[in-house]
Amino acid sequence: MIIKQEKIGSLIFDGNEQDVVSRSFQPDTQTNLGGAIAFDDFINHDFEDLQGLIGDDDFESIIKTGDFTRDGGFLHQYHGSDNLKLYFFQRDKTIVVFAYGEFQPTRYKLYLEGVWVVK
Repeated sequence: MIIKQEKIGSLIFDGNEQDVVSRSFQPDTQTNLGGAIAFDDFINHDFEDLQGLIGDDDFESIIKTGDFTRDGGFLHQYHGSDNLKLYFFQRDKTIVVFAYGEFQPTRYKLYLEGVWVVK
C-alpha cells in the first residue's frame, strides 16, 4: 500500500554522460531520503524489476500516479519525462524513480520523477 507520494518530474541533470556517472544527487523533496543518491545507486535497477519487489498493486499505483507509459517493444519498458527509460532506487520503504537516457547525440538527461513510500 502506498502511504505517501510525491510526483516531481524535475530535470536534475542535462549534459555529457561522463559528467553524470560520478555524481551524487540530494533531491529536493518533502520526503526524507536519508542522504544523497549516487548515480550508481539507481542505474542498475530497471523500473520493471520493481514490480517483483513491491507487488502488482503498488507497482500499478506508481505507474498511474507517476503517469508513466509502457512502450510497445518486446522488453515492455516504462518511460517517463522526455520518453526516457525509468530506473528506481529503494531505501527502506522509500522508492525514488528516475528517468534517464540519451536525449540527443552525446546529450543525456536525468529527471527525478517522484518519490513513493510503501507500507
